[in-house]
Amino acid sequence: MNCKNCNQTAGGNFCAHCGQSTKVDKINLPNFLRELSEGVFQINRGFFFTLKELFVRPGYSIRAYLEGRRKSHFKPIAYALTWSTIYFILSQFTESGTIVNDFIKGYTNGLSLTEAKTNQLATLEWLAKNYAYTTLLLLPLYALASYIAFSGSGFNYLEHIVLNAYITGQQAIFYSLAAILSFILKNEDLIVTVTLIISVTYALFVFWQFFSRPGRVAVVFRSLLTYVLSLVMTALVLFVIFLIVR
Repeated sequence: MNCKNCNQTAGGNFCAHCGQSTKVDKINLPNFLRELSEGVFQINRGFFFTLKELFVRPGYSIRAYLEGRRKSHFKPIAYALTWSTIYFILSQFTESGTIVNDFIKGYTNGLSLTEAKTNQLATLEWLAKNYAYTTLLLLPLYALASYIAFSGSGFNYLEHIVLNAYITGQQAIFYSLAAILSFILKNEDLIVTVTLIISVTYALFVFWQFFSRPGRVAVVFRSLLTYVLSLVMTALVLFVIFLIVR
């Protein structure tokens, strides 16, 4: 058989050329959970390679990971968690607040004091103050949104989690830079707006490279649909939280 990472002839359990396991399957629940447990604390391999690839050729790189060329890649969940944590630390240091914090503030500002009870506000405050965990909690929603929007594209739901984990991690880099610039330039509103535009554009760029079908116009439409669905789903989750937490 040929190694899925380097395409060299490989025998046994590991490739003699690159060292990757020869047992690399399509992402499914068992191997997703195994890679999740192995990857959350991964800090020693593939970080800078993945960082470069996600800037230069993100969609192609993520496809390569899903197709089995995983030896050089930093694990997706670990990547999202690492950069989300860095962003949160920077936002605390610069006192700029996170994107999630801004979203939750906007959501609660539309509620009257009688509607927003103490336990409900405490729950939302926890979500705002624990950005990295909140990001991981919202990741399945982002994945569901893109899975619905790009239905029929040949990728299962767990593969969409991988796709969105890498996007989320890279977007956290943009937010981190925005936090630093806001602290230096003292113009937070403009910088946040520009950063949001850059982040959405980046996601569209990833989808453009990642999905070879349907056609390009359809990819743009479905990418925008992904964002609409993710916003609606996030708002619905917050609404459910308000119903449950009394």
